[in-house]
Amino acid sequence: MATPRVFVSSTCYDLKYIRENLKYFIRNIGYEPVLSDDGAVFYDPKKHTHDSCLTEVPNCQLFVLIIGGRFGGEFNGKKTSITNEEYREAIKRKIPIFALIEQAVYSDHFVYTSNKNNKELDRSKISYPSIDKNAPKIFEFIDEVRTQAANNALIPFRDFNDIENYLRQQWAGIMFSFLLQENENARMADTMAHLIEINEKVAFLSRELLNSVGTKESNVLASLYELMIERDSVKALLSTGYKPNPIAILSSESFLDCTTTLGRTITISNDKSFVTSSSGQIQKEYLLKMNKDFKELKDEMIKTIESTGISAQDLIKNQASKLDNNAPVRRLGSD
Repeated sequence: MATPRVFVSSTCYDLKYIRENLKYFIRNIGYEPVLSDDGAVFYDPKKHTHDSCLTEVPNCQLFVLIIGGRFGGEFNGKKTSITNEEYREAIKRKIPIFALIEQAVYSDHFVYTSNKNNKELDRSKISYPSIDKNAPKIFEFIDEVRTQAANNALIPFRDFNDIENYLRQQWAGIMFSFLLQENENARMADTMAHLIEINEKVAFLSRELLNSVGTKESNVLASLYELMIERDSVKALLSTGYKPNPIAILSSESFLDCTTTLGRTITISNDKSFVTSSSGQIQKEYLLKMNKDFKELKDEMIKTIESTGISAQDLIKNQASKLDNNAPVRRLGSD
């Protein structure tokens, strides 16, 4: 059975007992703890040990970050710590992160933040009781965690009981969210299947009705409307207040020409903040795309009509009198 793997990232010496308690807690709830000092990380002889830690992060499904008062060893010659880089790898891999910080360090960080922009203070002389000599680097890392766009919760703790309670609640929340999403997906799948079944029945009944009582032209018009439904140029006409129909499209040479056929000419705008407007505007560059789509639609409609033995001109002539608008119908191909 697949077991979630939990990567525990922190400095080792000052948080040794926290890490030991976390290891047993994670095992007791049925997950697999991954700690660099516990033999759970494979140290490839061909790689630096620091790189091996990073390689193990993507193999885990959860990431627990514990921030204490020590900065820790620098990562493979860089100015960042191993813990910093492990955290960044988890962020890059979009692994759920549960970050906790010692209460005393959290309080010292508040003092640091409060005086950060105070030019009258010599910040280098401020002492932070819970932090080692690398206080600025630790505080900068705390800021990095807190300012992430997502996955940025940072919870202070006084002892391991606080950590255990927090992780139990959060991981129970993950399970609840997963089950809720699964149930919602199942309901959506059932609803979609039901809608598809209804649509198929409606389409079948419509075809049967047209075949039994409809004329050849009725069948052709139904097919033309089906072609129109999927076209962006038709959607653009609808979004700008027009009511396109097959005859208006067949009687027009271009998208812009069709708007005139439908009763009024669309307004062209250079404003790039929108593509179409219900007030009857279209963005200039978008109009070029719609013209291309319109011509492709018109060609496809003519081929569909001619495949039934009816000419496009005869269809236009026979249907013109039934249109709601009173726009004059021009001959196909005229200027």
